[in-house]
Amino acid sequence: MYKVEIIFNSKDLTQSDMDQICEETDQIFEREELSCADRQPGKRVYLDRGRKQDYGRFWAAIFAMKNSRKITDHLQECFWYNGNEKENLITEFIRN
Repeated sequence: MYKVEIIFNSKDLTQSDMDQICEETDQIFEREELSCADRQPGKRVYLDRGRKQDYGRFWAAIFAMKNSRKITDHLQECFWYNGNEKENLITEFIRN
């Protein structure tokens, strides 16, 4: 199973700012037809749909997310799960 787990740092953000960041993130993953399995304030978990092309769809969403300073500036945690493997996207991809 592919999965991306995101937690935003709400420090120095208004609730409206946090809502906008979460909405933008949701839109990025929805454009790739990926499901949000967990919507909590400041946290999102997106899961695959079991389709062969989901791997590429996740990476398209991750690249789009990387291009949004609004999102990346407020990431606290961002993990990519590829089966049993877990990768910290912040240190290994987004902020490099």
